[in-house]
Amino acid sequence: MKFNTLFIVFLMIIGGTTLYAEPAKKDNIYMFPIPKEGYERHVIEVPKQDNENDHKVELLIGKKMSVDCNNHRLMGQLEKKTLQGWGYSYLEASNINGMTASTMMACNQPNTDKFISLAPSPESFRRYNSRSPIVIYVPKDYEVRYRIWRADKTLEQADLR
Repeated sequence: MKFNTLFIVFLMIIGGTTLYAEPAKKDNIYMFPIPKEGYERHVIEVPKQDNENDHKVELLIGKKMSVDCNNHRLMGQLEKKTLQGWGYSYLEASNINGMTASTMMACNQPNTDKFISLAPSPESFRRYNSRSPIVIYVPKDYEVRYRIWRADKTLEQADLR
């Protein structure tokens, strides 16, 4: 009898501590879909800034390729999609053609390895928001790079004509 009472008290103590344990913190991208076959999910989280409206995030989706001295761009689409039920958006790169568009200058140098990205689109520049990650789904073998653009503090006056 004494053993049963001690066992019940023990279970109550164990049960009571689990009630007050801090719940596991969810990852801030748990609501986004898992990547479909042949795709990978890339996530960008930017640090907090004093005035985030003075910043933009430029996305560059591409891969390293051996190319000549011309300027090259990959052809493809970068689409904005809405996460149903959440209101968040994410991006998906698709129809990326392995062939590049390029200038047609004559080159006298050997090919070099360079990062070649998709041609810019309206979705390439994202609003800077440190509270929400930028989530991009990209075909495997491609990478996502980004850079932060900052507005100059000085404003110029337009000419009146």
